[in-house]
Amino acid sequence: MSTSTAFGKSILIVDDEPMIRMEIAELVAEHGYQAWEAASTAEALSILETSGDAFVGLITDVQMPGTRSGLVLANHVRFMWPHIRIIVVSGGRRPFSGELPEDSAFIAKPWRPEQIVSAMQRA
Repeated sequence: MSTSTAFGKSILIVDDEPMIRMEIAELVAEHGYQAWEAASTAEALSILETSGDAFVGLITDVQMPGTRSGLVLANHVRFMWPHIRIIVVSGGRRPFSGELPEDSAFIAKPWRPEQIVSAMQRA
């Protein structure tokens, strides 16, 4: 996908569950954004390293396979691409104070579509 066609309107969805990624991708697309998907933090970083400027948002689950959680990804993204709006979701524990990057949103699972849309629109 060319970053020039998606510049400023892309949201990266990072979740190891394909059905959840697909559900969020449909929601994102319904609201005029280009949805990009990644199944791991490593895949997400690979996408961001080549196309980071194209993204206005990141939606990531906390629990991710591998050595880096969604919280690690979120903090890395805030540092490297401060313009990206970050939304962290989890069906497990809530992040501790100071774990979420500044100016990010946390949404507990099961989330409602309007929660995701509201957080996205602040991107």
